[in-house]
Amino acid sequence: MRSFWRSLKFSLVYRTRLILSVFCALMVAVFWGANISSVGAVLTILADNKTLQQWVDEKIEHLDANAKKKEKERIIIQERLTAVEDDPNAVDRENVKRGLNKKLAEVLGDQKDINRKLYWTQLLKMQVIRFLPNDQFQTFVWIMVAVVIGVAVKGVFDFGQEVLVGGVINRTLYDIRNRMFRSLVHQDFRQIAEAGTPEIMSRLTNDVEQLGQGIKTLYGRLVVEPLKAIACLIAACLISWQLTVVFVVLVPVALIMLTKLSRMMRRAAKKLLEQMSDLYQIIRESFDGIRVVKAFTMEPYERRRFRRAADQYARRAQQVSNIDAFSGPMIEWLGIVALGLALTAGAYLVITQERRIAGLNMRGDDPLGFTELLTLYTLLIAVADPVRKLSSVYTKIQAGAAAADRIFVLADKMPTITTNSDSPVLPRHAKTIEFRNITFAYTHGTETPTLNGVNLTVKAGETIAIVGPNGCGKSTLLGFLPRFYDPDIGTVLIDGVNSRTVNLRSLRKQVGLVTQNTVLFEDTIFNNIAYGKIGATKEEVEAAAKKAFAEEFIEVLPGGYNTVIGKTWKPSGGQEQRLALARAILRNPSILILDEFTSQIDPESEAKIHLAIREFVKGRTTFLITHRMSNVEFADRIVVMDAGRIVAVGSHASLTASCPLYQRLYDAQTPLRSEAA
Repeated sequence: MRSFWRSLKFSLVYRTRLILSVFCALMVAVFWGANISSVGAVLTILADNKTLQQWVDEKIEHLDANAKKKEKERIIIQERLTAVEDDPNAVDRENVKRGLNKKLAEVLGDQKDINRKLYWTQLLKMQVIRFLPNDQFQTFVWIMVAVVIGVAVKGVFDFGQEVLVGGVINRTLYDIRNRMFRSLVHQDFRQIAEAGTPEIMSRLTNDVEQLGQGIKTLYGRLVVEPLKAIACLIAACLISWQLTVVFVVLVPVALIMLTKLSRMMRRAAKKLLEQMSDLYQIIRESFDGIRVVKAFTMEPYERRRFRRAADQYARRAQQVSNIDAFSGPMIEWLGIVALGLALTAGAYLVITQERRIAGLNMRGDDPLGFTELLTLYTLLIAVADPVRKLSSVYTKIQAGAAAADRIFVLADKMPTITTNSDSPVLPRHAKTIEFRNITFAYTHGTETPTLNGVNLTVKAGETIAIVGPNGCGKSTLLGFLPRFYDPDIGTVLIDGVNSRTVNLRSLRKQVGLVTQNTVLFEDTIFNNIAYGKIGATKEEVEAAAKKAFAEEFIEVLPGGYNTVIGKTWKPSGGQEQRLALARAILRNPSILILDEFTSQIDPESEAKIHLAIREFVKGRTTFLITHRMSNVEFADRIVVMDAGRIVAVGSHASLTASCPLYQRLYDAQTPLRSEAA
């Protein structure tokens, strides 16, 4: 529950709305209790065939007579007690004194109870009943009109309470989502990869909504429903607090059972949320890889895989529903048992006109009447309704607590690679880049690291091609330049400065990246290119597009640079790569990383990209990761990697003569180049 209480801190910013919502809830409770209490007045008119003026006058007369009777009893007991105290030879003097003191205490208690009732009855007469008509039917109509108005006013406050709570919840979830997204987007590349996009999506959407339901239940039902129950209990206590105590005697039993149910709900809700994450995973994989699914006719397999996950989710959801459904009838049954006990005790007092049950004084000195019993019964039933609604409060809060745990576990991860805002700014790269004794493993403790003892020095303005089999560590090595992650052992030096010690933003602003899987956003072409430089002007964006040979297809589009990618236009692979290259050109980096940038495009687009890159790499330190040997022709040096190590460095001619691995890679593409020619 600690995470759930922590989430409530986000809502305290809107405490003014919360205070107003509590006030509205209080007014709802007041009008709820008043409307239910009107049953007593109606029963007086219909069952006793009296006007309310007659009823209140008889009540005051009866209470006044009882008060005088009790005063006489008190005087008699006080006189007897005084006589015993003055007679030292009285028989069994101490026991008699104790008995008289006990009776005196009972009489004083009865007097206090009678005086209280007399006060409230007189107040009722002066403030309410004296304004009502003397005619029974007219009085009845007045009461009904008052009830209708009371229900309407209660509805206004009820609406206000719901609106205020809803506003607080929506703003709270907005803040939590922003806080969570801010935390996630600054986490390390490795941390985000470990969590996975489907899991992040699930926690940002479904889990936050589940948390919102828990908070809404807390600020909504857990405020207004207890107040409604308390209002009716207060009214019931004014009739007979003893019988009301009999009604609430089973509350501890209900709390114990609800506690056990809430624990079950928390476990079930956590498993349900985890199952939802699995569904997100399957959906994402199936539709991200829809080409592969259809090409290999695996639609039936994907249907079965989704059906299994959906079936497991449905089972978990049913378990949550079962727990939630059980709580309502359980509380209702306990309420009926409590109501039955109170009503049975009350019926005994009415029928026998007794004041005691099993030696306990249940009514003071005033026997319980039929009208009062029915009014008490109505009030206790009115208490049962809010209590029944409260039955699902604990289960929903526990479900919200499970969601809060999942949210904050992910949001609280601290990135090991921080922005270093207080560190010195890295000057524009102009000398060397050195990878010194780099060792790295994605999973700590693995026997075979991804990179093992890599050493490489690159001069500023040099173009380096990195080749090697899949999984040899090419992309991982270059991931250290923008500090997507840091090496476990070793150092990356830029112009002799350890990259860990400089301001992270100043480092990354010097790096341009074009990847194999081009990332374009569902936004305009202009904004996708301008993503490379904050505040880029129209002229700068158009100049970058022209250098990347992207202008030729942008200008023929009806929307030009305002065309929205993904909605009104779907670019080809070559067009995507040229837009990505334009973005990198606009950034004007001193370090350029091209990671398999021509692996999925046609020869015409590749030729244009090559031409653009030949111009753009001048004066920049460029790294090419490629399997295509045609891409290494403009490299100054070629680095050959295998199994996390650098096995050779040199020119194309020297490597062909001295490096068997490079020769195999080159020969493997010779037939492809011959066919292309």
